[in-house]
Amino acid sequence: MLVRRIAAADLDDVLALNQGAPEGVGSLTVPRLEEILAYAEQAVVAEDAEGAITGFALMLPPGTAYDSVNYRWYGEQLADFAYLDRVVVAPGFRRRGVATMLYNVLEERARVHEVMALEVYVEPRNDASLAFHGSRGYAEIGRLDQPDGKKVALMTKQF
Repeated sequence: MLVRRIAAADLDDVLALNQGAPEGVGSLTVPRLEEILAYAEQAVVAEDAEGAITGFALMLPPGTAYDSVNYRWYGEQLADFAYLDRVVVAPGFRRRGVATMLYNVLEERARVHEVMALEVYVEPRNDASLAFHGSRGYAEIGRLDQPDGKKVALMTKQF
């Protein structure tokens, strides 16, 4: 497996992965994905030995015009943070270390900030994600209602 920066040729695969994971991330369009990529400090894909994209992750610095309610909340609460907007792993590659590899890369790159910030659904509850993040040292610092009626735990990891 290899982690590399997202290229223009990856956009269709990244969008398809995103749209196939409604339990963990919000829906995107190509223009919305391109907008988030323009804000991103890190935008990476994981690919297997055959070059198939197995996952992706997007991380934003503070101070962008990104209009996510979660990102805005962190902007109001924290002076310096790396915001993990989304991580998606292809269904056939889950529980095979792809997310761990993506997090290892992004957490290392995020160390220029004070904390890594993200959210995990708690209504409906995403127990697998909560356990994964807890095992990596993320702690809940708040909860936030989402426009779609769901609720997230706002989590950070101190560096």
